[in-house]
Amino acid sequence: MAASASRSSPRGSRPRCSVPPSPGSAAPWSRARASPRRCRSRSCVPCSPVRRAPGPEPGSAPPDGPRPGYIRGVSPQTPDLGDLRRSLDDIDAEIVRLIAQRFGVVDEIGRAKDRSAASIQDPERERRVLEAVEGVARQLGVSANLVRRVFQEIISHSVAQQSAHLSAEAGGRVRLAHAGAEHSNGHLAAQKFLAGRDLEGHLTGFASVRATVAALLADEADVAVVPIENTTAGSINEVYALLRDHAVFIVGEETWRIEHCLAAPRSVPLASLSRILAQPQALEQCAQFLQTLPQVTTAPCLDGAGAMQAVAEAGDAGTAAIGTPEAAAALGLAVLRHGIADSDANYTRFVVLARSPVAVDPRVPCKTSLILVTRHEEGALLRCLEILSGSGHSMTKLESRPQPGRPWEYMFFLDFEGNVAEPRTAAALDELRSCALYIKVLGSYPAKALREQPRPGSLPGVPQEESAVDALEAVVASEAPPAKRSGQHRLVDRASRAEDTVVQAGGLLIGGSGFVVMAGPCSVESREQIGDTARFVRDHGAHVLRGGVFKPRTSPYAFQGLGWSGLDLLVAAGRETGLPIVTEVMAVEQVQRLAHAADILQVGARNMQNFDLLRELGKVDRPVLLKRGLSSTIEEWLGAAEYVLAHGNQQVILCERGIRTFESATRNTLDLSAVVVLRERTHLPVIVDPSHGTGFRAYVAPMAWAARAAGAHGLLIEVHPAPEKALSDADQSLTFAEFGSLMRHLATVPALPSA
Repeated sequence: MAASASRSSPRGSRPRCSVPPSPGSAAPWSRARASPRRCRSRSCVPCSPVRRAPGPEPGSAPPDGPRPGYIRGVSPQTPDLGDLRRSLDDIDAEIVRLIAQRFGVVDEIGRAKDRSAASIQDPERERRVLEAVEGVARQLGVSANLVRRVFQEIISHSVAQQSAHLSAEAGGRVRLAHAGAEHSNGHLAAQKFLAGRDLEGHLTGFASVRATVAALLADEADVAVVPIENTTAGSINEVYALLRDHAVFIVGEETWRIEHCLAAPRSVPLASLSRILAQPQALEQCAQFLQTLPQVTTAPCLDGAGAMQAVAEAGDAGTAAIGTPEAAAALGLAVLRHGIADSDANYTRFVVLARSPVAVDPRVPCKTSLILVTRHEEGALLRCLEILSGSGHSMTKLESRPQPGRPWEYMFFLDFEGNVAEPRTAAALDELRSCALYIKVLGSYPAKALREQPRPGSLPGVPQEESAVDALEAVVASEAPPAKRSGQHRLVDRASRAEDTVVQAGGLLIGGSGFVVMAGPCSVESREQIGDTARFVRDHGAHVLRGGVFKPRTSPYAFQGLGWSGLDLLVAAGRETGLPIVTEVMAVEQVQRLAHAADILQVGARNMQNFDLLRELGKVDRPVLLKRGLSSTIEEWLGAAEYVLAHGNQQVILCERGIRTFESATRNTLDLSAVVVLRERTHLPVIVDPSHGTGFRAYVAPMAWAARAAGAHGLLIEVHPAPEKALSDADQSLTFAEFGSLMRHLATVPALPSA
């Protein structure tokens, strides 16, 4: 039985085109396809003449960029709060108008592509657009990460809009069934699906996924939107069973960021709660938060919006619900805590189902999903996968499920990039049919849930495709001696892997041809200190934020770090700036908790041969930055790395940070020859720490430049907003101005050509 129904017009405020549509359909919701003719109405965004957004007015901002607190159009002599808010309202309206104008241009581009053979998606142009808007954001003192996320969403919507136009989906009306009540995640994902295709629809919510699919099969809906997997909780088995057992096909997909909040009838302390209602998946995704409320009992509900509805109706201050902020606002509930999911990057992938598959224009980036049962022969699955690989298809998901009534026999659900309308994909499917026992093609559909491609580190002003530098050819050996396989270092040796290992941290690639800079304070001291530093180093080209929260100090009276509270500050700064974070781990018992929060785990020089710690780090799926010991040979250093690799973790980055010698002019002696030796002997990435390597800020920049010239894959540099006030390693910490100067000159240093 339907739980809720609502009418949705995602662009209800946008004037509809007055030109009558021409007939033609290709999808269940395509009652009519938008006509390429234009109504010439200036109130119709798609049809109005394309106008460029006005540029900044002369003198509207200080010549050196906006100062803190600067607001365009607001005089510094008008501090009235009402005036400021009205100015914000005007700016917000202008932003929306410009977005609408951009989509109008996207419509024009879609029509132009419809008349040509141009591809819908241009990854290289998307990369350039994102880099350009990030650059503008940095110039204006705005978070480049925030701007990047906004434009990624805009670009994604633009691609969906053009795909819908080519597939004859735009401008129709659809009956849509979804699981959950109004304002549930299923309802919100369904609205996003409609908006991306410029569709109007009648949305009906159902109490369960099974009831939603039943409505589709009974012709009560044209399409059904159901969740199929979550990035925290994993796959939803019931949906796979429905795909297996019923004649339904995937005709689209949508991703939705899950934002769980805890809401109650009124604002009360968390300690006063006795009961929390939530969907079972939400309870699983918020398990760590719920562990902090031992006095609370949990009760499962069909969906989060329904749980919030029950709490609102009961009015019991001791009962709260987990659901969406949109549901809490609609029901007048007080949000007690935002962002309670275990993972900040918590997304659900929804699939759009129909009773028959749809044809998608080959120019639209697509996925194809299928069910596969292999022959009962050794290597049968491998042969099927080799067919996809050999035909140039990239697999995005492989899921196994038991076959009902046949113990220990399995079927496989596969997603791969491709379109059955393409001859290449059709031929691969024919070959798969000859190799497998059973295949059910679930459909080809426009791809939305695609992993963002990681990017190698690059320096401002240096093109990513940097050519070999003639100036270094005289000092670089023309041919390295052949690598010899070592009996002690079987995994780290170059002889075991000729190609460079490239380690991924967040969306960043470390190693290979890239060059990364990890920068930040020696110790996290306060929210303001780490936040200011994070923003500055990001805006001046750093790729990773470093910061110590547990400090192994020689003296027991020295500052030991803020501990777990410092980690929270570091994570928040990294999240705000969009930088991966690296921090030191000192003990075995810290590994798991730090691995959940940090992108890279650092092993300090004093712990290089802490073998229990190295073994534990080998058990986690996190990159490990392994510093060289104070008096360790390269052989011993590689042996320590072998410990981590031998226990399963192949993501090790070596860091030269100086060794102890008889020389007393510097804190340590930075051994840059180790970089050249390691590039010859191991496939692991090698970076250099000139801060600890010298101990004096005056020497950091020259040694950083020398490290790049020697072939290092990156740098680890200490930066502090006020080094004279730093609680640790003040003498070697760079000021903001010194770091900015280092980065400007670093881009001019020729790098060692890649092997």
